[in-house]
Amino acid sequence: MTIGELLRECRVSQNKKQKEFAGEILSPSYYSKVEKGKHKITAKDLISLLIYNQISVKQFFGRLDENYEENQFLEEKLNSLLAQAYFQNDKSKLEEIRQQIKDSCLSSEAKTDQLLYADIFLALMNNSLRDNKKLQDKVREKLFSMNEFDEAKIMLYGNSMRFYSLSDNKIISQSLIRKYRETNNIIIQKYLVSLCVNMLIILIENNDLKDIELYTNVLEENIDNPDLLFIGRYIYF
Repeated sequence: MTIGELLRECRVSQNKKQKEFAGEILSPSYYSKVEKGKHKITAKDLISLLIYNQISVKQFFGRLDENYEENQFLEEKLNSLLAQAYFQNDKSKLEEIRQQIKDSCLSSEAKTDQLLYADIFLALMNNSLRDNKKLQDKVREKLFSMNEFDEAKIMLYGNSMRFYSLSDNKIISQSLIRKYRETNNIIIQKYLVSLCVNMLIILIENNDLKDIELYTNVLEENIDNPDLLFIGRYIYF
């Protein structure tokens, strides 16, 4: 897939006209020829287009790789396996999955990320994350810089909230609420409810009550959902 073809796919998926998609970055006529492969686009303009249209730069360039979809599927599968092993309190399974990650054909960047998630899960299971300052710093740095959160990453954040400042927790949790408040994904709903419970605890402990209403509203919206009754299972505190 060419850059122009992928830009067109992204534009169509957002249901935008070429002029709307190009904004003030490129003229509509020039952009049209970029999509058709008749004009080249500079790296600066391409990145500006992606940011302007809220498209992940990493994912965009990843999709230009012929192995992108295969690697993406593998990452999602590994995330799911890690979360499942953690829920089942299966340390040997976690260690086995960690070895699978090391032996996988993932890119070095993706492999580093997956190994970090495995190490975090193992530390949580061993109750050693609180004493591992180096790993805490990696958690904060990695999760705070993420543009996209999947189920496993949201759960990791929920289990790592104690290692963030109050202001960082507000930024991350409120961003997740804005993005997933209306989701139909019951797993993410459970995590979101758990995050709200954790945030209420953090806010009360810090005698900071001005943002409590947001989190209580999310809980009230889900109070009648029987699928969310066992949220305590996901709370790290």
